[in-house]
Amino acid sequence: MEPSDDEEALDTPQAGDERRTPPLFSISSPMRATTGGGNDSSANSSHSGAENVGSPSGARLGLHFSGSQAGGGMSPLSWRDGRFSDWTVRVGDSTYSLHAFLLARASLFFESHMSIAARTEAEEGVQQPRRSDLTEVLPQSCHSAFEDTLDFIYSENQSGFEAPASKAILLLKIADILGIGGLFEAMGRRIEVAFSETAPLLLEQYCRFHIPGTDDGAALKQIREGALDLIVRKFQPFLAMPEMHTALLRLPTSVLVEILEADDLLVASEDIVFDFVAAHIEQSTEVMVDTVSVQSYNDAQASSQDNCADDGSLWQRVRWQHLSAAKFAQALKLCSRLPRHEVSLHALTTRLAQLDVGGHEAFASLGLHVAPVPPRRTILPPGVPPPTSTEIDFCFHYVRSDQFACGEALRSQPKRIGDLVLRVLVFPSGTDTGVARGSLSVFLEAVPQPHWPRDWEFANIRYAMSCIRWPTGSGETWAAKRKSDLWTFKANRLDRGWHDFLAPGEIHRYLGKDGFVCIRGALEHECLGRSFLLNSQTIHSGSTGPGGEAAGSSACRRSWAPRTPGPPPSPPGSAPE
Repeated sequence: MEPSDDEEALDTPQAGDERRTPPLFSISSPMRATTGGGNDSSANSSHSGAENVGSPSGARLGLHFSGSQAGGGMSPLSWRDGRFSDWTVRVGDSTYSLHAFLLARASLFFESHMSIAARTEAEEGVQQPRRSDLTEVLPQSCHSAFEDTLDFIYSENQSGFEAPASKAILLLKIADILGIGGLFEAMGRRIEVAFSETAPLLLEQYCRFHIPGTDDGAALKQIREGALDLIVRKFQPFLAMPEMHTALLRLPTSVLVEILEADDLLVASEDIVFDFVAAHIEQSTEVMVDTVSVQSYNDAQASSQDNCADDGSLWQRVRWQHLSAAKFAQALKLCSRLPRHEVSLHALTTRLAQLDVGGHEAFASLGLHVAPVPPRRTILPPGVPPPTSTEIDFCFHYVRSDQFACGEALRSQPKRIGDLVLRVLVFPSGTDTGVARGSLSVFLEAVPQPHWPRDWEFANIRYAMSCIRWPTGSGETWAAKRKSDLWTFKANRLDRGWHDFLAPGEIHRYLGKDGFVCIRGALEHECLGRSFLLNSQTIHSGSTGPGGEAAGSSACRRSWAPRTPGPPPSPPGSAPE
């Protein structure tokens, strides 16, 4: 097979008022009438001007509003200065001097409240207080958005009213409670336009005022369900957006459980889920410490127990069986500092049952039922078949060119093929070997095992690396850029691949709509027999594959020997051996 780097397509006012009033307008016309005899040109000019007054295409009258010249001005009413106010509204610790007409015109709540007060005053002959207290009417979490509501009510251009996404749901809730139809519709449009990009922020606002077991209405329920579904389908892309990431971390545990238990949670690997849960629990712990300082001992103890229970329910949504070994070791170290050691036991049990041959049977014999948990939904372009037993898929999320440092490596989960254990090694911004910065470097890397002999060798292994391109339009099929090579993997030749598999900027051609890049490494079937130590030891060839673009080892080549210290690693950028 010849090495190849080609893309393969697979598979107006009323008249009649004669009263004299001070003029509101000063009329200054550029035309002046003439009397007596004047020259013809003047007469003609005057006559022409008179015709122009009535002509649609003639000169315009210079009409100017003179109110401001009278001294006073006519600035619009504002809720901020309390000028001419006749109604008081209290919200929590804040009191506002407002205008009853504007409030009643905009809000069914205020119109009803004022009507009842007027009717009671007329029937009883006792003057009623001209005020409303919304402290218990609005959820406390909505108090901070009430001033934005007043901005809308007092706005002279309500159709152009804008509100930040961080208050959209709060304003929608206020509009729903106070019966402000215009605000409700405006926020509805605002939410619809930005829903796909702000779902976590909207859900976090909803959770601030929602009381479990209560009905917030069809609209808010629809928003909640839609946001949950979208977060599941775009979880990792949302994590890459700082504001959305912060919103997700603020979600209550019960909501996060709904999200994290989904099989189709969009993550490149289970490590992403672990990192998120660890960050959420760390943040919760910091909040708990701050709270304990202002609580009584009993209250603090109860709060601590509740937090532990919440932490446990989140940890149970981590699929320990599919965590990378490095991340699992980090998890055990973290769990050792937690008050609930059941987390560590659960993690170890589920992982052992999954990875050890006969593990489920062994635990069942002890009366312990450990249900197998599938991995999350695989991220692959539509139409791409799942990997075979000799293929290794690796997916990572790529947002921008400076997301990864030059020389920063990412590795897939290892996979055993025969006796040979391999994984995909990727440098998203290229290796530090002189290759053009921003190149995508891709390698296949052997993972030495403790039981391998010191002089282990897997000779003449033909492999291929592919970067799969997502379809960009309807009717288009996926394609892949593929390169192949022949290599002998041994202790001082751990990896092989291409430093410039993709040129700088070329990676954007291979991004999916959610920003994922998919790499597939494969062993060719012809060399499957050489993936066993017994057979591979009889062949001692380290030659590379024929022709084509030369492959090379990565910047992190190193010797490995399990029994004695090996020689120092080769310098970065060294030539392939």
